Amino acid sequence: MLWLFIAMYQLVSFSEQKDSVDRQRYDVAALARAITNAESGQRGYLLTGHTLFLDTMEQGRADTHTLVARLDSQASDFELIRPELGKVKQLIHRKFDVMDRSIQVQMRAGSYASHLTVSKDKSRELMKLINDQLAQMDSKLQHLRSDYAQEIRQRVIESVIGAVLLCILIIGVLLFSYRNTTDLLGQMLETQAVTEQLSHQVDHDLLTGLPNRRSVDEHLENVFQRARHVSKPFAIFFMDLDGFKHVNDEYGHEIGDALLIEVASMFQRVLRQTDFLARQGGDEFVLVVGSYLHRMELVQLAQRLIQLFARPVIVRTMALNIGVSIGIAEYPRHGKQVKQLLHAADQAMYVSKKNGKNSYSFDGE
Repeated sequence: MLWLFIAMYQLVSFSEQKDSVDRQRYDVAALARAITNAESGQRGYLLTGHTLFLDTMEQGRADTHTLVARLDSQASDFELIRPELGKVKQLIHRKFDVMDRSIQVQMRAGSYASHLTVSKDKSRELMKLINDQLAQMDSKLQHLRSDYAQEIRQRVIESVIGAVLLCILIIGVLLFSYRNTTDLLGQMLETQAVTEQLSHQVDHDLLTGLPNRRSVDEHLENVFQRARHVSKPFAIFFMDLDGFKHVNDEYGHEIGDALLIEVASMFQRVLRQTDFLARQGGDEFVLVVGSYLHRMELVQLAQRLIQLFARPVIVRTMALNIGVSIGIAEYPRHGKQVKQLLHAADQAMYVSKKNGKNSYSFDGE
């Protein structure tokens, strides 16, 4: 077991070191490109006299300094390339000195100055020396990468062998203690089932099976955070059954409970999978519509919910006449916080009650 852990640890370590070498090689190649870009800007200026090429040169100079600083900061991890890096830094300094002098000569004496030919030859010689040193650095890094790759392959083999041996050991233990393991697994599954049932009961209404008030708060917070980040609306329907108290008083709580179960089922039949329906408590339900484009969709949904009660609801062979009053609040039109929206939907529901029940209202409208 310990052998496997050590092999896996070394595998991760060598992989990280190989990645670090790859990043170092990329910076070496990028350094050569940056110097070449600076030199191209210098040549463009010398040939055309356009100062626009000086911007290219300065950008190349800045990139060069950035890459040199990065390579220098990581040199402690790659001691083998430190000598070449020191030479490269000196050569780059000389290279840009020559380039700057040629620019100054161009500005003062014109493109036919005799010193420019000497500067060009000197610049080419320095660029060749820089490329040679960078090539040596890359060669050393490539060899180091190959060493790491070999170490990784070796650790993979060791890890596979260790994993096979571990599997054999585990299988042996399981075969040896099969009965105890089976009993333990059964207990674990039973405990998990009980835990899941308890967790479901915490978040769901025991009567209807719908999410409860706690789930509403959690779901609304998630919908609110998503809507705030993507700037999309969502709506809350606060629904209260009309005539439910009369059913409870006349037929008893058993029939009232059966009616709530049937109403919850009726609501779910007209909703989409993306809609979130919960029982807030008593005969109150909350519906969260998190995906719609136009308000007319909310109106149509409210009308469908109300239409469910156009005929009596049949519960245990009894026809019960009830309705639903709906209050609707939209984010962000009716509130920019969850509590504001719930309050707005609740107030709109009371407006529907006052307007004759079995209807819908938007907050403040």
